[in-house]
Amino acid sequence: MTNSAIAVVTGASSGIGAEVTRRLALAGTQVVMLARDTDRMRAIADRYDSPQPAVIVTDLRDVKSVNRAFEEIDKMFSRIDLLCTAAGIFHEATHIEQQSDEVWSDIIETNLTGVMRCIRAAWPLLSEDAAIVTIGSVLGAMSQPGVGAYAASKAALAALTRTVASEGANRGIRANMLVPGMVRTPMNQRMADASGNPDEWWRSRLTAVPLGRAAEPAEIAEMVCWLAGEHGKFITGTEICLDGGTLLRSGEMRSTGES
Repeated sequence: MTNSAIAVVTGASSGIGAEVTRRLALAGTQVVMLARDTDRMRAIADRYDSPQPAVIVTDLRDVKSVNRAFEEIDKMFSRIDLLCTAAGIFHEATHIEQQSDEVWSDIIETNLTGVMRCIRAAWPLLSEDAAIVTIGSVLGAMSQPGVGAYAASKAALAALTRTVASEGANRGIRANMLVPGMVRTPMNQRMADASGNPDEWWRSRLTAVPLGRAAEPAEIAEMVCWLAGEHGKFITGTEICLDGGTLLRSGEMRSTGES
């Protein structure tokens, strides 16, 4: 991206969103950070200047909050060259018979409906050749117990991203989804710590990764920036896996009947 570009990043206070913010800010891009945690966003924004990232407190579950954020972006910058929707939540694994409406709605509102709200609000501000990058998950393409709400949100996000790509093509707007596997984010580390045995939590999950490790947030952020840059200008409507081969192993299990 050019130094004059305007990038909006959701979930910018932590994990992948924070790393996307870091890489863009170091490149001189004007970043607008959207998240719920003001203090963490400001702590990140204060590390950079020329230009310093803008901070807007935003709750993707609240349509008024999202609309206000993009109205403010319009007043400040009048356009958007990159929208990266990195915000996402995951609750404790829950089987379908125990799935509460409250938790289901929280996940869907954040991971799916909130993304739609951001794209909808950003749409009139997106510049010609703008890029939209959504963040999916291998769980959206796998069959795994206890993750129904999260998997449904990410599977539907893939369909939404393809639809947006088709609708934006006549304006040169590109939309693609990244599909990470295990990533060493604070959210995953919190779940590992809550298990009581973090090392075993990570070990048990990385057995499903042929490359034998989790991705670093920087690896996901690098692909976001690549898609938004000159080399990604002929890519739209696709899903790019950064999963260490996880979906390869999932395919092997389906073909051999293993469980």
